[in-house]
Amino acid sequence: MIYKCTSCSKTSFEIKCPWCALVATPEAGKQTSQSVQVPLDPSFYPEFQYQTKGFLKDLLGKKKEQAQLNDLLRAVLQKYSELRKPYFANFFHTINHEQAQSNDAQTPGARLNGSYSNRELFREVLIRKGFHELEELPHLLEKLLLTTGFNTAYLGFSNEISRRMTDGSLMELLRSWIAEAGTSFRDDLSLFFYFLWDNDIRHPEVDYVGEAASTFGTPLLPWSTIQTWLRRCETIHFDILVERLATKLEHFDPSRFVTMYHVDAMNGYDFESFLGEVFRTAGYDVEGTKLSGDQGADLFVSRFGKKIVIQAKNYSGSVGNAAVQEAISAKSFYGCDEAMVVTNSYFTRSAIELAGAAAVRLVGRRDLQTYLDDYNQRIIEQYQLDGSDILSPEPA
Repeated sequence: MIYKCTSCSKTSFEIKCPWCALVATPEAGKQTSQSVQVPLDPSFYPEFQYQTKGFLKDLLGKKKEQAQLNDLLRAVLQKYSELRKPYFANFFHTINHEQAQSNDAQTPGARLNGSYSNRELFREVLIRKGFHELEELPHLLEKLLLTTGFNTAYLGFSNEISRRMTDGSLMELLRSWIAEAGTSFRDDLSLFFYFLWDNDIRHPEVDYVGEAASTFGTPLLPWSTIQTWLRRCETIHFDILVERLATKLEHFDPSRFVTMYHVDAMNGYDFESFLGEVFRTAGYDVEGTKLSGDQGADLFVSRFGKKIVIQAKNYSGSVGNAAVQEAISAKSFYGCDEAMVVTNSYFTRSAIELAGAAAVRLVGRRDLQTYLDDYNQRIIEQYQLDGSDILSPEPA
């Protein structure tokens, strides 16, 4: 009932992406028509909905047959989620970014003069590991990859937002979320409401459609309701930005604030140390590594049970494939959940492509500036919380 669009990456409760429809033009329409609405629950794919077989057969067998299909899909998803080996997880992300080839066989197995894509070989590996459902349902591999990716994203979202759950009003909860999430609320507002519904957190201002949980094509919240709440969220976001600027103007002390020029002047080890402080201030547990022989890892940060390995690059030139490859190796070697490369510079096109295929997060100069803004803002908030002048220069 909750979907993520493969074209714009925004979430909604609609079977056709309303975001893409809003910006559709004759040219854009050709692009968005190929987008897919990825459901969090694989049973909500149109291909896996019960196909009518006539009134009498529908009356006698529709519910039972749909329930059996739903159970099969969930069982496959559960089995795949239990494949915890780092290489499997990494290979999943690689395959997920490849398009299915027109010559991919619908029937698994060898064929005369066969040329096999990575998707076909991956499907065969899974079949031999007990995923016999992939032999019965030809479309299941593609859906499995897409849905598993969405499930992974939702798990991270859930972990992040769980710590903001309080007994306060819905507006207070939204403000807390937006204050940290920033403009991503525009993409994830439907996911936010789905989280509340999924965890049975009810607020009187939101009236969910109960039958959406079991009825394909019925949205949990109407699109008009989401648009109304989006306007309210924009007001909240605007107020937060104004309040932050006012506080910054009142308490700004250049001797304690870090700018990108300070970062550019750091050496490699200073940069690693500073990144550790940035993540520590944001609430992460931070662990450094040895200065040599670190297998491509400069920092480890963790929160909510998720461990991230970070490769730090303080460069004057562009960062290439080598840094991404080091991050991939470190993620596998140390068994981390995610890998990240952070730089004060920019990434080459090939580095961006490799990172996209291997699900390595890249934080370049523009994104690092956002981290710096957040770090400086937290200094201000701590100042207000302590009620003491922590912004005064430290003694030499």
